[in-house]
Amino acid sequence: MAAAAHLLKKLASQTAVYGVSAILSKFLNYLLTPYLTRVLSEQVYGQVNLLYGIIPFANVVLTMGLATGYFRYASKCASVGEKRRLFTTTWGAVAGMALLFAAVMAACNGSLAGAMRLDPACIAAMTALIVVDNVAAIPLAALREEGRAVYYTIVNVVGVGVNVAACVLFYTYVPEAVRSPLWVIVANLIASTVSLLLLLPNSLRLVSRTFSAPLLRSIFAYSIPLMMAGIMGVAGDFIDRQLIYFMLPVEVADAELGVYTAVAKIAALLMIFRQIYTLGAEPFFLQGFSKEEFRAANAEATKYFTIAGIAIFLVLALFAREFAYIVGSDFRSGMGVLPLLLLANLLAGILVNLSFWYKAADKTRVAIYITGLGVAVTIVLNVLLIPSMGYHGAAVARVVSMLLMVAVSYALCQHYFPVPFDLRRIGGYFLLGGAIFGASYATALLPTAGRLGLDFLLLLIYLSVVWKVEFGRRR
Repeated sequence: MAAAAHLLKKLASQTAVYGVSAILSKFLNYLLTPYLTRVLSEQVYGQVNLLYGIIPFANVVLTMGLATGYFRYASKCASVGEKRRLFTTTWGAVAGMALLFAAVMAACNGSLAGAMRLDPACIAAMTALIVVDNVAAIPLAALREEGRAVYYTIVNVVGVGVNVAACVLFYTYVPEAVRSPLWVIVANLIASTVSLLLLLPNSLRLVSRTFSAPLLRSIFAYSIPLMMAGIMGVAGDFIDRQLIYFMLPVEVADAELGVYTAVAKIAALLMIFRQIYTLGAEPFFLQGFSKEEFRAANAEATKYFTIAGIAIFLVLALFAREFAYIVGSDFRSGMGVLPLLLLANLLAGILVNLSFWYKAADKTRVAIYITGLGVAVTIVLNVLLIPSMGYHGAAVARVVSMLLMVAVSYALCQHYFPVPFDLRRIGGYFLLGGAIFGASYATALLPTAGRLGLDFLLLLIYLSVVWKVEFGRRR
């Protein structure tokens, strides 16, 4: 237990270090949501998010899981020379794939733009952004592996600052810019290019003249299952956008997608917490602990992640009317799906904790089965529900899919690599959070001051119970 506490403190400090970077960069980037939902129509904002639904999918394919593979194999390097060879091999492979992707996209730009009902310039800008982001993927992973958090923070914050500034300038001074999603992508492209330039000094320091094909084959054996799982995972996260766009009538599809993705931006505040946690937890859990150390730390980390995730869920759900002002008034009609999207993001974070066991045990093939099942369920439910329920059906499908993946991942973990998760407490916190969320509906008709006061009291009840259960008997 003492060993688990020590490891948990180390994980917390590592997560906090990267959390500063993530919070600063995500907060700056988040400023674009209230801005864009006020200057763009629902239709154009829907097109922006259609493009941003493709970018993560392409990034997962092109990085080929090599960023996670870099963490795993860097811990095995016995010398600086070996690590430089690892960096050169992985970076070269990812950069080469990115350039190949650019050539393919250049050949089919026009046909793809026609199929997506978009300007070809949007597809070209999106392609360039994907290429730049992938060239930067391994250098960013190297900074995390080396623990160079300050450098990492500078790169991210500067990049996001440039993105926000460029976006505002474009939509303020470029005539008719508000009629197109192009300038959002162009601003992001400029920012990503600046970030890549900031990464070059450290990257050139790590480059060697040795590109090892045998090493790459070995890393691929570890990483390809993660890439395939990542493809399916991103598809599960973003396929609902494409299905809303193409399954609903053309006259309403853009606007429905715009409203859904705007509300998803509010729910993303919980996803940001998950991303911050992953930044610190992924390199931490792949350092090569003993099985018992890993199991104890993973169990404790999952419990505390769940506690924090439920707290964030309650803050956003109880005070949803206040958080609705993040988006423009035309987008607030979709706030009814916010609790569902928050629950899906919370389950996705628990799934992250349930993924470390097969990465540490080199059983990455398991990821394919779990995410494959999730994607299949997501697609089937979206196809069944979107035509009749619109984006509400997409939100329901996301929750069901995530819940199923968590259940399957937990069952496989307990079969192949048993981890002593504290299900009694985790389940109790979920029941408590659900009861408090349900009780908040009784305050909905009260005047604003009374509603806010009672909802704040409900939140304090959750925090007080957690504190008493977890720390009441300790000094």
